[in-house]
Amino acid sequence: MNPYTSSPRGHFRGREDFSAEDLTSLLSAPESRTTGVAEVLEEARAASERALTVEPEAAFLPARILHSLGTAVETLAAGPDAACGAVFPGLAEALTPPQTQWLSQQGLEFGRDRPARDWARRARAVAFEHLQRAIVGSGETPPAPRNVLRSDEIVWGRAPARLDLAGGWTDTPPFSLEHGGCVANAAVLLNGQPPIQVYARVTREPLLRIHSIDLGTDCLIRRWEELLDFRSATGEFSLVKAALVLASFAPPDAVNKTSEVLKTSEVCSRFASSSPGNSLDDLLERFGGGLELTTLAAVPKGSGLGTSSIMGAVVLAVIHRVLGRQLSDTQLFHAVLRLEQALTTGGGWQDQVGGTLEGVKLIATKPGLVPDPVVRYLPPDVLDPKTNGARTLLYYTGLTRLAKNILAQVVGRYLNRERNTLATLQRIHALAPEVADAMARKDLPAFGQAIDAAWQLNKQLDPDSSNPQIEALLTQIRPHLHGAKLLGAGGGGFLLLVCKSTRDTEQVKHRLAADPPNPRARFFDFAVSGEGLSLSVC
Repeated sequence: MNPYTSSPRGHFRGREDFSAEDLTSLLSAPESRTTGVAEVLEEARAASERALTVEPEAAFLPARILHSLGTAVETLAAGPDAACGAVFPGLAEALTPPQTQWLSQQGLEFGRDRPARDWARRARAVAFEHLQRAIVGSGETPPAPRNVLRSDEIVWGRAPARLDLAGGWTDTPPFSLEHGGCVANAAVLLNGQPPIQVYARVTREPLLRIHSIDLGTDCLIRRWEELLDFRSATGEFSLVKAALVLASFAPPDAVNKTSEVLKTSEVCSRFASSSPGNSLDDLLERFGGGLELTTLAAVPKGSGLGTSSIMGAVVLAVIHRVLGRQLSDTQLFHAVLRLEQALTTGGGWQDQVGGTLEGVKLIATKPGLVPDPVVRYLPPDVLDPKTNGARTLLYYTGLTRLAKNILAQVVGRYLNRERNTLATLQRIHALAPEVADAMARKDLPAFGQAIDAAWQLNKQLDPDSSNPQIEALLTQIRPHLHGAKLLGAGGGGFLLLVCKSTRDTEQVKHRLAADPPNPRARFFDFAVSGEGLSLSVC
């Protein structure tokens, strides 16, 4: 029996567990559907006006309402071609002028012939845009950039990669910012080196130059349009461009003046052209030259080792050092959270914390738009191959999957308040301290079993985080393991394997070397890093 009344009014603010399924049930009666949808839309409109507050619930409420309504509309549509006019008869006429105007601004007009499922997809997309704006807008705009380096100085930043051991997803907005997160992870060197590095120098030529060593490509930026096209998560230089914008290499107040600035490069271009004296040339003249950034990510793409967020942290730290600014840890973690949302990839906070702080740690945050982590450092003995008899292995599967796709699915289910998703997230939250306890006791079997439990929970949260190739690989070596975990969001990347003995380690190496899943699959040497993010001026 549905525990809610026949009207959806007030349920989103009054009940944290009010779900898209509950809303669908309330809207199932055709005679009250139009009125019910109008009430929900008014809640969403009013919530979007309140979203400027710093309360996480208020900031993310529009996203939750719109995503739930989009899911309900898609369910109620009788078929893929069902039109809004048939599913919601008379709705367009029943809406108030403020509602109609607001819907038009969002691209959510209820046209009589518009397919209801098209409207539903747009509603869910708008929900994520509200989420992104809430987080991106939660930071301060730094002052105009001014170079403080000498003409022959170079800033060099480097950082380790991150192994997520347990608690991943609880660091991801909006769950982490509404409930707080708890994660166990480790900063590691790969093949003896910090694999994520950035170099910066000021040049005489007034332009922005980005060079990627690992990709072997360059990007020259002379106009705003070439800088402000970073919304594509798969663009080669999108991350560095977004970092430059957030560090104030952008039109004045571009990030916070209007949410539309972060939406398309065309809007940014119009903003710049309407402001005489604010071209990129003008900004660089005031800065004191051009800026060249060189990046190196010595990690396979889609690795699951937090490369993107850690690279974002190193890039931001390097840029701010060029400008004579020193970000606190909390400021840097928050800046990367905003950066990921600006890119639409939507990551959480654990990667940048895991890679910029040294060692193995249990990291916890309280609710709030700005994550301020409390870090408890753990002994590395059961994780580091140098101290556990080489019984942990890091294996690259050669398979990749863009984390953005996984994030959208899981965050969408959270916004819908799917009960299985909420229950799994709570279990994931509780497991990180168990991993920390096993590490504190230096109990290798318990550690392996705990990270394996974390992997099983990740698969419950997102079944697509594994696939037949990965499961077949694990099946052939399972007798030799205390446990295993696919790192990151899943679907590919690196496997962390905890072997029962040194002999089992050799057996696993032999089997996977003899029968790899693909030509790219291979083992990487790793060690827990005693140093996190490092900056040098050379």
